[in-house]
Amino acid sequence: MTQARNDLLDWENLSEVPAGRALRRSLAELLVRPGRFFGKMAISGGLFEPLAFFAVVLGAAILLAFPAALAYVRLAAPDPERVGAAAYSAALLPARAGGLLLVLLPLALAAACVAMVLTGTLFHVGARLFAAPRWEGSVSVWLYAGGAALAPLTAGLAVLFAVSLTGCLLGLAWPEAQPAAHRVAAWTARVLLTAGLVAGVLLLAMDAVVGCMRALRAEPVTGAAAAVAGLVTVALTLGVTVWAFAGVGAAVGAGVGALVLCATTAVAVPAAHAGDRAEEDD
Repeated sequence: MTQARNDLLDWENLSEVPAGRALRRSLAELLVRPGRFFGKMAISGGLFEPLAFFAVVLGAAILLAFPAALAYVRLAAPDPERVGAAAYSAALLPARAGGLLLVLLPLALAAACVAMVLTGTLFHVGARLFAAPRWEGSVSVWLYAGGAALAPLTAGLAVLFAVSLTGCLLGLAWPEAQPAAHRVAAWTARVLLTAGLVAGVLLLAMDAVVGCMRALRAEPVTGAAAAVAGLVTVALTLGVTVWAFAGVGAAVGAGVGALVLCATTAVAVPAAHAGDRAEEDD
């Protein structure tokens, strides 16, 4: 049996590791030991593996979003005769949006990958002020960080689907239990989806910092500065773009970006050093 190389990511060594096992191992390593993950990440050779990694995680999130939204709407949708057509239509919006994304899954994945490459390029523009000499390396860090950011939301959608489906089945068997099931599902949706979004933003920023420190072989301070510069470039560009259409995006984006940078930089530096220690132990 062929032995997989230890100096490569399993996801970037698919000729020796089955795809399913490589995805599980690489995602677990990215979430638990990001310093070690980015220490093994290739910084040249194309973007196929990082793009495929992000697309697979995003595809899993979309595939879970539609049944989760459908089960939740089936459980929590109001009576159209009591709330009116407009309110009932608004309640159905999550299921409709999830269904549209599912039908247009290839286009949605392609559009998301293009958006990630563009924002990754913005990240590189800021990061190269301190480090990040290779565009491929910067964008690869950004894509893998984006895949990690989707993991908490995907897990939240899976739990929401299980809770909502259980509530629907209980409501069919015992109609008097449906109000309680509705309350549990609503609480689950609010808590898990909010936590998934917050954790995703934190993971995106933290892994961007760790990636610049480890994958780009930069000194800790230089790598952290490069990542912060890249994140600021992305946040300001997106903030100005949203502000041009909505009027408040720049201020909100700047405030959120500052909080994210303060929180994640403090966590990312120890995580990167943990990766160094893990490599020394191995």
